[in-house]
Amino acid sequence: MRNSPVYLPLDALAAVCRFEALRRSGPGGQNRNKVETGVRYYHEASGLVGEATERRSQGENKKAALARLRLLLALETREPVSISIGADGAPILKDASSFRWFERLSGSMIRASRDSFDYAVLVAEFFDVYACASGDLRASAALLRTTPSQIVRFLSLAPRALERLNALRAAQGLGRLRSQ
Repeated sequence: MRNSPVYLPLDALAAVCRFEALRRSGPGGQNRNKVETGVRYYHEASGLVGEATERRSQGENKKAALARLRLLLALETREPVSISIGADGAPILKDASSFRWFERLSGSMIRASRDSFDYAVLVAEFFDVYACASGDLRASAALLRTTPSQIVRFLSLAPRALERLNALRAAQGLGRLRSQ
């Protein structure tokens, strides 16, 4: 099992965060600015913050803020990945059994929706492999048994994830990838 807080269920993630209720503008008519429906979660170990204020109930905003925090954790925190060389000379992930990624593959297609619990986990796993592969998208895709275009399509589900990949590519002097 991998150790990142991205893998925690939402209630367990909330337990390791500092919670703050907010009064913010948004839906609610006369109740706006009278009721603390907005929320903010601080993950102090990483310094990352998830916030939501757009829904009318605090419960819905809690779920949205935690989901945003999980995606931020997936984008900003890395776990080491080990690669070995297979019998055929091709690189393979040593700890592939701990990856949820492979459970979501159908051929080379990645089966995940933006709203699924696993989406942030899958994003984290991709970026962990991408970091291990020294920012080589083609090598990362091969290690994850998919294609670069499938990865771009998958990351496009959350524009912030694709933007993170493009920022890493820009630092290498590579061009931007567009959502498909």
